[in-house]
Amino acid sequence: MLVFIVPLQSPKTSRNWALVSLLVRRTLRSILQQTCSEFHVFLICHEPPLGLPIHPALSVVQRKWSEPGVLYDSRMSDKWQKVKTGLIAARRFAPCHFMVVDADDLVSRRLAAHSAMNPNGMGWYFDEGWIHDEGSCLAFRRRHDFHLLCGTSSIVRAEPSDLPTDENDEAENCLILRSGHTMIRANCAALGTPLERLPFVGAIYIVGTGENNASFSLKTWRSTKVSIQKMCNYRPLTAGIRREFGLSNL
Repeated sequence: MLVFIVPLQSPKTSRNWALVSLLVRRTLRSILQQTCSEFHVFLICHEPPLGLPIHPALSVVQRKWSEPGVLYDSRMSDKWQKVKTGLIAARRFAPCHFMVVDADDLVSRRLAAHSAMNPNGMGWYFDEGWIHDEGSCLAFRRRHDFHLLCGTSSIVRAEPSDLPTDENDEAENCLILRSGHTMIRANCAALGTPLERLPFVGAIYIVGTGENNASFSLKTWRSTKVSIQKMCNYRPLTAGIRREFGLSNL
């Protein structure tokens, strides 16, 4: 079974809670359209947004954590505390793979099936991915190192012994908690459990919403070289792409 963990920011740290709610509802719908039933989703939050989809594969875990500060490090610490809570909650499903999904990104509907067909796999990193500026009718095809750019970009195997048992457990063997998305592939390789390259595009990185922790935007790319790359790798958002990732207009 593949477990998706979606940590959601607090309403008090969001610029626009109504927009955050729209984004996470779309993210959850994207995950829940998996073609294989061998998956479960945990939304971990201070406060669940209204209008969440009702689905037997979706669990909402709510806690009254202390509110994070506005600085990036504080928000990241809050995120990884929520990921830990999701890992603890997921233990009862005895999953073989985990994936952390940022609450505004979208994922391929084929991920759970790929995990189910490869239950002994060490996991996968997403070398390729789409980048989409919210509101645009186009998407940019990132052909290499997508996992270094986007947090929604890896599936990792985790044995039950590696997972935290409670909130105070440091879980030193848990690579998901020890490694951010830029380091997870290198850390797995160093331990002799290398991640494989996902053989299809696994995610859409949503940017330009005004709520992203990162300031990255395709609109800020100005160099001639990058402009040529953009022209070569931009694609219209076809019905097939929208269906694959559950991309709908807000």
